[in-house]
Amino acid sequence: MANPQTGRLVQPLDGATVRQEWGTVEENALRINREDAARVVEALNADHAGAFNLFYLLRKHYWTAAGAEHEQVADVLKDGYERARDLNDTIAERITELGGVPASTPPQIQDYSPVHLEAEHLFDLRASLEGDLEAYATLAASMRDHVTLAKQVGDEATVDLLQDELEDLEDAAHDLEELLADDTLVEVSR
Repeated sequence: MANPQTGRLVQPLDGATVRQEWGTVEENALRINREDAARVVEALNADHAGAFNLFYLLRKHYWTAAGAEHEQVADVLKDGYERARDLNDTIAERITELGGVPASTPPQIQDYSPVHLEAEHLFDLRASLEGDLEAYATLAASMRDHVTLAKQVGDEATVDLLQDELEDLEDAAHDLEELLADDTLVEVSR
């Protein structure tokens, strides 16, 4: 796991007791071998970070959606970012159950995430939604790989969790795909 970073965005808590250092995996109540748990924690941190970035992409596009279909698009994006937030929380909780520490700082999230953020600019809606769909596909592929890893180490609860969450993620992606299939999304000039 990457070393913790400090700087302008990440500050240590002076005088606070560190309960567990980032990058460590402690024994867990689930009785999953620590080495196997560490492999799963590492993988889940990528999915956790990917869900975090997906949340921000969808949220940005929710804030900036414009055009004749604004309400319909905003509804799909809001549902999507709420699902991504829930996915993020669920995976972070599983990381903790396995004895690990979830990625939680901007540098960690960006180091781990297979889902890349869009540049700060405001782009046309169709291009943004196509980028969101690619983010869904990237995260789903990562999660599928991690189902395989969890099966290899005998962590059936993580297998079940990821498979359930994958189904929900794929449903959200399908909702977005339906918006993109409609040729009526038009550019709005500002």
